[in-house]
Amino acid sequence: MSRIARLFPLLLVVAAGCQDRSTVPTANGPSFAAAAPAACPATPTVTVSDEAGLRTAIATAAPGAVIAIQGMIGLTQDDTIRTAGVTVTCATPGSGLFAVAGSGVQDLLIAAAKRDVVDRLVLDASQAGDSPLAGFNDGTTFFAESIRFTNNTGTCAPGGECVFIAGGLGAVVTDNHFEAPGSFSGIQLQVDVARVDGARIERNTLVATAPSIGLRQGGIRPADAAGVVIADNTVIGPWRNGLSAARLAHSSVQGNQFRGAVRNGIRLSDAGAVFLAGIPASDNVFSNNRITGSGEAGIFARLACRNEFIGNNLQGNAGDVGAIFPDSSGANTLAGNGTIVVDDGAFDCDGDGLNDPNVITGAGAVRHGLHVGETVSGAVRTVRGITVQ
Repeated sequence: MSRIARLFPLLLVVAAGCQDRSTVPTANGPSFAAAAPAACPATPTVTVSDEAGLRTAIATAAPGAVIAIQGMIGLTQDDTIRTAGVTVTCATPGSGLFAVAGSGVQDLLIAAAKRDVVDRLVLDASQAGDSPLAGFNDGTTFFAESIRFTNNTGTCAPGGECVFIAGGLGAVVTDNHFEAPGSFSGIQLQVDVARVDGARIERNTLVATAPSIGLRQGGIRPADAAGVVIADNTVIGPWRNGLSAARLAHSSVQGNQFRGAVRNGIRLSDAGAVFLAGIPASDNVFSNNRITGSGEAGIFARLACRNEFIGNNLQGNAGDVGAIFPDSSGANTLAGNGTIVVDDGAFDCDGDGLNDPNVITGAGAVRHGLHVGETVSGAVRTVRGITVQ
């Protein structure tokens, strides 16, 4: 039974097509020029050069083992790391993994234990169903926590993700470069049985080479998370949103570049129409981000309370609109903006029965009543029984 199901839009907007993967398996190589950071470990525990060797090494690895991959290995099934503290990395620069066409591979590598690391690999998921890298913690079968995906170069799965982490505290996703040919989402981080608080998403480059298809998602998508650092990432091209955050709290978003989003560079909203009265994104700091080329506005802060927007460069978005605060926003602060801000905030954030106004300062014009917040619904995607939020 397939672990992926798509139900097409129930409300509004556009329908997203799905791809036929019923080709005969072939051992095609990676679809892009292989390149990855050069510093492979000098003394790995074991070096592997084919799929059987990799599978054996992962299955028999002791805690702390370093498995080095020599060359590009084609995969015909997913590989899951179930031992804590295992590192999978390169033996020589440019080594890595690719999904064999028609094989049914979903995720190239799955971290399922504490402190697992995938580092300095080339990862081609262009023929996979889900993502190059995944980490899960459902408290029963998967137990990822404090996992690290670092310094990798890859192609994301069409209709899938670049990185999908569902459950597990303290994940680190840093210094990766991904190209997404019409993916559902980019770096997707969401709660399962375990929460995903304390994650660090830093210095990644995510390039959409075709429009992404998740209507609520984006290049970076944290859903129901707290204490997250999202810093110094570059998100380029027609992602639906650059950063689309749902129920994000007490987190820092700083120094990122979001260029060319179809809708918003930064969007705060809940998971969908069913959550219109849901938990707002609250007490976050968005600072020194550069957002340009967005099709709607630089920032759209729906379901947002007590967030600070400081020193962001919001020039060059559609209609010179830097930020929109619809009526489900309140007690937010925006400073240092020279573009148009639409402020219709009328939300009681503290439950005292009174609306809490947003505070907008800076040289730009503040307008009211020019925008009606949209309700968005789209394709519902599930991975291993988990609804992608």
